[in-house]
Amino acid sequence: MSFVKDVDALVTAVKQSKKYADTCEETVRQLAAEALRRHKKPKQALKAVRAQLHSIMAPYLGDPLYEEASRRLTAVFATQDPSQIKAACYDILQEHLSTQERLPILETFYREIFRITGPPATLLDLACGLNPLAFPWMGLPTNTRFYAYDIHEPRIAFINDYFSLQGLEPLARVQDIALHFPQEQGDVALFLKEMPRFMRNYGNLGRPLLESLNVRWLVISFPTVSTHGGRSLINRYRDFMQQLIAGHNWLMTELLFASELLFCVQKQGK
Repeated sequence: MSFVKDVDALVTAVKQSKKYADTCEETVRQLAAEALRRHKKPKQALKAVRAQLHSIMAPYLGDPLYEEASRRLTAVFATQDPSQIKAACYDILQEHLSTQERLPILETFYREIFRITGPPATLLDLACGLNPLAFPWMGLPTNTRFYAYDIHEPRIAFINDYFSLQGLEPLARVQDIALHFPQEQGDVALFLKEMPRFMRNYGNLGRPLLESLNVRWLVISFPTVSTHGGRSLINRYRDFMQQLIAGHNWLMTELLFASELLFCVQKQGK
């Protein structure tokens, strides 16, 4: 059997599992090719791909039932009641650990960011998760161009449904930002609490990703404490950010929230 056929067979095996059936096929194919170069036996390669996908997809962070969540949003938008719409978005944001942790600071989170960056006409949300549902707290008009990128197909379909209900253009995309850096030009790119996992899964791609983004501002955040044990991570990530942008004439402003350490980085020159 040729290498291409081996990859095809491994992709099929991975996509047949309920857990990863809705994962971006390009991501699965790339991981399958890498696994087959490292492992001679198909079972070992399959195990390796599933382990890598577990780290990338982080299913332990949680997900809503997307069809049910979409029906609820459709119903609340039909009421045209902003308070009901906001309450529904809030409830859905609780379904994913990353956005759940941000809920106590959500009222001030984006206000503080956009006070520094200015309100973006075009916003990029990388490895977005459920974060686009925080749009009601962003204070932005519905003619904002809001690009969102994720590798979970049902999540992106759900976000585009939400964007349409909200009056936004449905610009969410199934895209692996490690394989294809976003090319859209924008004012602000959000990369919220994802850089540590991105670097863990993709090694040295963090800095090239930030360099490639055609935006005026990068907004990168990190958790302030470890998931297990509550150990402070603030100094660690401050040092990490300094190393990540070292050598660039980029201006960096820090925002410290109770649960999130955030850096607004103005890109200018090299």
